[in-house]
Amino acid sequence: MKKSMIEYILDLTEQKNINHRMSKLKSPNKYERLHIKIDDQLCLCSGCDRVWKKNRKMYARSVEYFRKNHIPTIGKKRLTCPNCKKR
Repeated sequence: MKKSMIEYILDLTEQKNINHRMSKLKSPNKYERLHIKIDDQLCLCSGCDRVWKKNRKMYARSVEYFRKNHIPTIGKKRLTCPNCKKR
């Protein structure tokens, strides 16, 4: 016997099925690169107030700078960037 559309929808939305689908969602830990959080790599320059990070050796630029007010600065390490050290 075929199920009606309403019975089919009710079967899909049972709490057991919802919990099963929710448990399969990807956790945010899987998005961390090389087991290092990206937020831990970002630094705030005390001289120019820009957020920057050191790039890995395979990139053309050794340091990457981000625009002011583009990334929140709360909880960032306060280190002087290489441009301000040269001055």
